[in-house]
Amino acid sequence: MTKAGGGGGGSSAYNSDAVTLQSGSSSASGVDPYIEVEYTSASASGSQVTTTTKIKGSQEKTLEIQRNTVGIHTVQCEISHPTAVNNPASSSTRENSVIMTNQVEFSALSAVNLTRSNLTYEITKDNSDGVHKTETVNLFVQPMTLAGNSTSADNAVRNIHIFAPEEDIKVKITLAGSAGESFWDDQPWGHTSKGGEGGKTVFTYTLVKNTEYTVKLGCTVEPTASIGRGGAGAFFYEGGRLLVCCGGGGASGGHRSCPGGRGGGAGIAGENGGGDGYGGQGGYKVRDGQLDSEGTHLANPNTLNYGNKGGRVEACTTGVYWRDQGIAPCKFIGTGYFTDVNGRQAKSTNVEVLRGYKADTENYGFRHNGGNSTTRGSGRFYGGGGAGALGGNSASSSRNAGGGGSGYTNGSVTILESQLGGNENAEAFCLIELYTE
Repeated sequence: MTKAGGGGGGSSAYNSDAVTLQSGSSSASGVDPYIEVEYTSASASGSQVTTTTKIKGSQEKTLEIQRNTVGIHTVQCEISHPTAVNNPASSSTRENSVIMTNQVEFSALSAVNLTRSNLTYEITKDNSDGVHKTETVNLFVQPMTLAGNSTSADNAVRNIHIFAPEEDIKVKITLAGSAGESFWDDQPWGHTSKGGEGGKTVFTYTLVKNTEYTVKLGCTVEPTASIGRGGAGAFFYEGGRLLVCCGGGGASGGHRSCPGGRGGGAGIAGENGGGDGYGGQGGYKVRDGQLDSEGTHLANPNTLNYGNKGGRVEACTTGVYWRDQGIAPCKFIGTGYFTDVNGRQAKSTNVEVLRGYKADTENYGFRHNGGNSTTRGSGRFYGGGGAGALGGNSASSSRNAGGGGSGYTNGSVTILESQLGGNENAEAFCLIELYTE
């Protein structure tokens, strides 16, 4: 066995756009590296700088100081009164000496520093104890844009957890389900039958500091889409409680004049699918806060052969591991790491966040609830229903289309706008902006 050799030395670099190298050598030895920087000012003569200081509350209990130059400054208060005798008792005079406080430092920040509202997201998976991406976005600078991943097969288990690490933040959120698939006509003239747009909702809400909010965003690919490519829903949770969802659009039929039904925004029913009069029915309207607690799977074909019925999302995430622990679906779990479906903690997530979303790979929260199509043509299924609070029914033949899913809110948020349709893309999305009055 041979003795291992020592490691090689590290490399160094500098930015030539910012500094000019005067000298450099690799002959130095020892374990105390250092860098010597020589700074040359732009003007040897200098220039006069005027600093403005605004003082508020000099005669009150609270003192506020604002300075228009960035940097660390010192401040000291002088306390006096016309009839006070402030000198020590040992003094032979009775002079009105002032009292000086200790000097303290304060930092004058730039406008950029004063405009910061950070929001962090973590991407996890229901069946994984890892974190697959994390990023912090300053909403003063740019909005946070989230969407389903059309190139990934993991949309069903992919979670986007959001939390405000520094303070409560009032935000405006635009949430939308994905559009249903548009299929080409089987006839020689090649007309297009268009899938229904996903429903859209704009609402405001205050995100509480270090509280978990989870967004589930699919796309128009199975399993978040139904068989027959009805659109995926978009779901926004506080802890385990569903606050808002938007329905996906129904997929079109395989012939002309059979467009898919549009998905509904919060409080709006899904639209019926078009076609020869037997298009899939849209998901029913659910009143605010009136969603049944239990979710349902897709129903069997009905006796009228109008296609497969859609299912219903659960009002709170049941989960698998937490269900077996006796934790109620709507209850917060506590502050800590994200826990996957097998009870494993994702140690790379933030441990200071109050968690409530409960992972599920058994029923997937009953979110994939668009009616599955059994209608085929040219080797593919047509007319799947869109997912949502209640999923739309699928088409009964290639000559009609799937219905859109319905939207929902539990009443906790302030709705600014809710509409039938609005998103023609194959990805559900969530746009989060800083709210200003």
